[in-house]
Amino acid sequence: MRLALIVLAWLFLFPSFVLADDRVEHGDWYSQFLEGMGEAATHENGMSTFGILCAEGHCRYYFANGINCEPSSNYPLMITTEGGAISVESVCEPVSTANGDIMVYWFNESDTINQAFQKTVAVGFAFPLSDGKFKVNKFSMDGFNAAVDRMVNGLKDKREKNQSNPGDSQGRT
Repeated sequence: MRLALIVLAWLFLFPSFVLADDRVEHGDWYSQFLEGMGEAATHENGMSTFGILCAEGHCRYYFANGINCEPSSNYPLMITTEGGAISVESVCEPVSTANGDIMVYWFNESDTINQAFQKTVAVGFAFPLSDGKFKVNKFSMDGFNAAVDRMVNGLKDKREKNQSNPGDSQGRT
């Protein structure tokens, strides 16, 4: 998991240097691949990031908003879409980067969350602060479906290719 977090930080902090030919823009979202992992993500004015990272047949959403947290602790998030609000528990993990640690809040995907994200033009995150207030972030979902489809199908194609070429040890997922 630590390796996935480090690669994730590298992916969204240095996106122009990571397999530039592999990164594809989809509206306000992008998709890309690195070492058997796929990512679909977007940014909010360069201040916050929201995306999904898939590796080894498992996917998890992440949200980074610049707020410090206690590593491995759970934090509630309220996510709003056109269909309503969803409450999720996230787990905070620090990710080491060349510019220091950043805090990333991970939460699991589910059919309810996936369907809500697929059917909305924007997603809002309300993050509770210790003073009773909330920090709010809003992300465009323009390109979300295309970015996730490319990422999921790309990983599936790579897995199938590796299964048909068992002697090929590169790019295993």
